[in-house]
Amino acid sequence: MISIVDTHCHLDLEAFDEDRDRVFQRAVASGVHAMVLVGYNPERWNTTSILCSQHGFLRRTLGIHPNDADIWSDEMSAALRREIEHDRPVAIGEIGLDFYRSTENAPQQRRAFVAQLEIAAEFRLPVVIHQRAAEDEVINILADVRPHAGVMHCFTGNQTYAERCLDLGLYLGIGGVLTFPRSTEIRDAIATVPIDRLVLETDAPFLAPQIQRGKRNESSLLLAVLHGLATLKNASEIEVAVNTTKNAVDLFGEDILHAIHAGMEYE
Repeated sequence: MISIVDTHCHLDLEAFDEDRDRVFQRAVASGVHAMVLVGYNPERWNTTSILCSQHGFLRRTLGIHPNDADIWSDEMSAALRREIEHDRPVAIGEIGLDFYRSTENAPQQRRAFVAQLEIAAEFRLPVVIHQRAAEDEVINILADVRPHAGVMHCFTGNQTYAERCLDLGLYLGIGGVLTFPRSTEIRDAIATVPIDRLVLETDAPFLAPQIQRGKRNESSLLLAVLHGLATLKNASEIEVAVNTTKNAVDLFGEDILHAIHAGMEYE
């Protein structure tokens, strides 16, 4: 029996408002027995909290996304700490740097990123790292403020980048991009990474795998990523499922096991 964890998804977004329960049902029926919702700003702290209170197979992260870094302040730092203390998440994230469209607010992004790394260390929580067009700077900051555990979300780099992430003790989050025909460099990099350093994710509703590309992604489609990774590793899907699920537990803690058990019992 396949049992896997979607370690990064946004099932609280409006894209799922009309059929969220069916999305959950399809996920669990396909073997995705736990899903980690990413609370990336205060609005999403609220929506992820509500869903997690309703479904035992859901867990959440808390943080301020780099695209929301302009709201970071001492008051926001205090609010994040209060939220962590009120309802402890499995990780801080997604946090990081995103210079894809602009570097205009780069200093504020850096400030928010470093501060949240320090909060994660304070609470002994792993981090979920977002990086876009800021590869070197993200790696350098992580080397200076080294997290005790973390994952590079949506890994899309080359072998050198993969090695730099692994040297920092990070897991790599593998999603639908793995299945894109033009992702040759990414597949070449992931082929060299030990299976015990990989976790599965969808980033739903974004980045659907090739079989659904351009349409809404959802957690049940994680099976396509599992299949792609198993093919790449010349391993069985069961072997990859067992290993990546263990990695998710090692990364986020044993509370993920409780979520998996709840998912197995969900109807």
